[in-house]
This record gives sequence, structure tokens and C-alpha cells, in this order.
Amino acid sequence: MVQIYENSHVFNHDFATVSLAYLNRYPNPFAKHVLSSDTLESFVDENGCLNTTKFVIKRGRLPEFMKPFLGGSLDSWIIEKTMINPKTEVMLTYTSNIDHRKFIRVEEYLRYSSSGDSTTNVVSRVKFSSNLFGFKRRIEEWSHKRFAKNLTNSREGLRFVMNRLKEKGGWTQLQQ
Repeated sequence: MVQIYENSHVFNHDFATVSLAYLNRYPNPFAKHVLSSDTLESFVDENGCLNTTKFVIKRGRLPEFMKPFLGGSLDSWIIEKTMINPKTEVMLTYTSNIDHRKFIRVEEYLRYSSSGDSTTNVVSRVKFSSNLFGFKRRIEEWSHKRFAKNLTNSREGLRFVMNRLKEKGGWTQLQQ
């Protein structure tokens, strides 16, 4: 059975700050598991939307029941696609591991949108699926629970970057 995690959150920052912070969220003290982040592609399409593709390497812990087979930690290669529409103030992201997919495939869909009052809403939908015979259900359930715990760190990391942007003058400072 595929596990689905859904959640929503409101950031007390305007859309420009949130989207800029999202694109520049690594490194931050809440993401020590992120080993590298590289932009593979970045372009503005015919509709004026910024599209980026990033390659991220993260180090993750494995569940106790998998350590005899795979060890204690596992580096994972992640592809991240982002589309920012500055006219509608909507940012869509898709993130997924591109390795270890037999063990676990994690697909995260985020939708950030301006609420018009200097806050930004984010809606998350994450799908966990495993094809590892005999461990499928346990891996999916463990991943679901772990993701829910890690979400707090992700948000704190993004909030940290947003606050740093504000301290340094934010978007206006970067435009100069």
C-alpha cells in the first residue's frame, strides 16, 4: 500500500521572500544532511515563469530493520524541479529520489501561493512507495513517520533563510 502524507502551513513572509528563500535554502543549520545542491538548468519560459532543475545529494538514516542489509546510512540522489509564476505568485515544486527506488521512492509535491496579506501558504503532498518484497509496508510506514518528523526541520531551515534575507535587505538588496 502506498503511503500519502498531506499537510499545509502558512509562512509569515511575502511570496517573493519565500520563493527566493526556497531557491537558496541550502546550506542552513537545519539541513546538515544535505551534502550538495547543484543547479542543472534555469530558464524563464514563454509565460514569464522561472523554471529550475536541481540535483541534490542528501544523507539519510535507515530503519533498524534494514541496517543488516544496507548499513546505517545511505546517500541519496534527488532531482528537484521548481516553477515560479511571479504574476500569479504561485510556486510549484516536485522533488523525488532518483536512486534506491526499489527500496523507497519518495515524491514530494509542494504548492506555495501568496495569500495577499504578506503571508504565503504551502500545501504539501508526499507519496511513499516501495517495491522491496517482504519489507514494502514497513518501509513505507517508517518513511511516512520519519517525513512527518523531518518536516519541522525543513520549515525551520526555510524560515532561517527567510530571516537572513530580511536581515540583509531581502529581495531589494539582491536586485542592486
